[in-house]
Amino acid sequence: MAVGPITPRTTLLLTGNTLTSNLLRTQNDLFQAEQQIQTGKQINKPSDAPGQISTLNALNQQIEAREQYTQNLTFAQGLLTFADQSLADATDILIEAQSTASSQVGVGSDADTREAMAFVVDEQLAGLIEAANRQFNGISLFGGDNGAAASGDVFVEFLGGVRYLGGDESLNVDIGSSYDQALNANGIDAFGALSSRVEGTVDLDPQATDGVRLADIEGADGRGFRAGTIEVAVNGTAATVDLTTADTLGDVVTRINDAIDGIDPAAGSIAVAGTGFTLTAAAGSTIAIADVQSGNAALDLGLDGTTVTGAAVAGSDLRVELTELTNLADLGATIDFTSGLTITQGLTTKTADFSAATTIQDLQNVIDELDLGLRLEINDDGDGLNLFSEVSGIELSVGENGGTTANDLGIATFGNDTQLADFRDGLGIETVDGDDLSFTLHDGTAFSVDISGVLTVSELVTAIQTAADAATAAPGDLTVALATTGTGLVFTDSTAGANDFVIENAGLSDAAAQLGITGNAGTGATITSTDEATVKVDSAFTALIDLSTALRADDALGITLAGGKVEDRLDGVVNARALVGVESRRVQDLLDRSADMDIADKQLRSLIEDADLTEVISRYTQLETQLQASLQVGAISNQLSLLDFLG
Repeated sequence: MAVGPITPRTTLLLTGNTLTSNLLRTQNDLFQAEQQIQTGKQINKPSDAPGQISTLNALNQQIEAREQYTQNLTFAQGLLTFADQSLADATDILIEAQSTASSQVGVGSDADTREAMAFVVDEQLAGLIEAANRQFNGISLFGGDNGAAASGDVFVEFLGGVRYLGGDESLNVDIGSSYDQALNANGIDAFGALSSRVEGTVDLDPQATDGVRLADIEGADGRGFRAGTIEVAVNGTAATVDLTTADTLGDVVTRINDAIDGIDPAAGSIAVAGTGFTLTAAAGSTIAIADVQSGNAALDLGLDGTTVTGAAVAGSDLRVELTELTNLADLGATIDFTSGLTITQGLTTKTADFSAATTIQDLQNVIDELDLGLRLEINDDGDGLNLFSEVSGIELSVGENGGTTANDLGIATFGNDTQLADFRDGLGIETVDGDDLSFTLHDGTAFSVDISGVLTVSELVTAIQTAADAATAAPGDLTVALATTGTGLVFTDSTAGANDFVIENAGLSDAAAQLGITGNAGTGATITSTDEATVKVDSAFTALIDLSTALRADDALGITLAGGKVEDRLDGVVNARALVGVESRRVQDLLDRSADMDIADKQLRSLIEDADLTEVISRYTQLETQLQASLQVGAISNQLSLLDFLG
C-alpha cells in the first residue's frame, strides 16, 4: 500500500511562541538601529559592545584631561604674552634711564639739570614699579608663587625703598607631562629683587638626636637615608631589622636594641650621640651590623661593616640637616643667642632679641616680627643660615648687640669673613704699591701698613695688629677689633702723649678712606670706622633709586656707577624676557601637539563608537521588511483551523 507524504504537526502554542520570539528580536534590532540613526553612535550603552567599552572609557578620560591641559596651556600662553609685553616696557624704561645717566656725565650737565633729571628718573621708577605689579586674570606676572599683597601689588614702597612681597619660585600648572609649565615669572629672576650677600659663613653643625627625622639627614654616603633591612649579629647569632617604616633616629635605636635584646640582653646597645650613632658591646661580647644583600640602610646610617667587641665605637657622621624645628641646644657650634643682633635697614635700626628662642623657627619669627623686610632662611646645604633683604634701594647692615651673635651665626655684614671686595657696594678696596694705611699714636709712634693681598676683614685686622705690635713699645698699645655694638672696626690707642690719635691714607693710597677707618680722635683713645660693607639689593629698582640720589647730590661718580647698574639690570631684564619668550614658544608647541593628539584620539574614538549611517539605514530597511514578513506569516498562521489539515 502506498504511503502518502507525512505532514509534520506543530502545536499552535509552539508556533505562537516562535513567532513572538522572532517579532521581539526583530523589534529589538529595529530599536537599536533607530537609536544608532538618531545618535550617530553604534555604542549607546555598555552592553552594546562590552569588549570595547573599557577602551572607549579610557579614550574619553584622556580626551577630557587633554581639554583641561589645553585650557591650562591657553591661560599660560596669555599670561606669558602679557609678561613679555610688561618686560618690554621695563626694557624701554631702563634704556631711557641709561640714556639719562649718560647725558648727565661730563660737559653739558650741571647741578640744576641733574636736579631736574632726578624727577624724570623718579617717574621712570614709578613706571617700572607699575610694570612689575601688573596682573593677568588676578595672577601677578612677577609675583612668583607667593601671590600678591592685599593691594594686589608685589612691589611696594617700604622704608624709603621698594619691597618685594612675592615668592622665589614661579607658579606652575599641570599640563599632563612629566613636568609642570611655569605660569608666571618671579621678581627675583626678572628684576633682581632679593639680596644674596648675607650668606652664613658658619657651619652650625646640627647634632644627631633621637627626634631627628631620617628624612632630615644627608646620610653617611651623602645620599640621604634609603630605607631597607639590616642585619645585626650578636656573638655570631644574626637577626634582621626592618627599617623600612622607621621615621626617626630614635626608631632605629629602638629596633636595633630590640634585636640585640632578643639574642642577648646583656650583650650591649646602640644610642644616638654626637653626629651619629655609638654602638657599645659589653665585655666578652661582639656586635656587628651590616646591610642585607644590596641594601643601603646601614651604609646611610654610618653603620655598615661596623663590628665592636667589648668596647664602644662611633658610626660615621650622619650630616644632620637644619630644619625649622631644630633645637638651638642641639647645635654643635657655640652661639651667643643671649646678646642678639643690631640690624639697620635704611634709616631704621632695630634689635633682634633671640634670648627666648629655642628653635630655628623662633629665630626666623624674631626676624619677621622686626618688620624690616628681611628673611632668615636655612641655606641649601642645610648647615647654616642666610639673611635676605627684600627691600631695594636702601642699605642693610647686621652687627652685634654687645656680644658675638652676628659673627657666631656667620651673618654679620661686617664680620671676620667679610670680603674686602664687597666693600663700597662691590667696588672693593683699591691698594697701591707700598703702604696704604698710616697711623699716628698719642705717644708719637707712627707706622704704616701695606694691605696688598689682604682679602678679608679678619686678615685686615691681623695685618694692622701685627704692624702695630712691631712698631709700638709694647704689644697692645694699639688694638683693633670688631665693634661689639653695631658694625665696623674699633681702634684703641692706649699710649699717652701730646699727639693726636690719627688714622689716614698713606701716600697716594685711598684705602683708609675706602675702608672707612680714617679719623682724628684728638686726645681721645678710640676711632670707630664707618660701615663701608653694607648690603644693597642688586635690582633694577636699586639702580634707579641710586641714579636719582646721585643726580640730586650732583655726584658725577655716583651717576656713572648708577648708570652702570642700570645697564647691568637692563641685561637682566632682557634675559628674563628671552626666557619668557622661550616658555611662550614651548607653550605654543605644546598647544599644537595637543591639538594633533586630540584629533588622533577623537578619530580613534569615532572608529570605535560612531555608527556607519549608510550601513545602519540599510539594515534598518531590511529589518522593516523582515518585520512585515513576520507579521504576515503570523497573520496567516493564526487564521488556520483543523479543517485546513483534513482531507
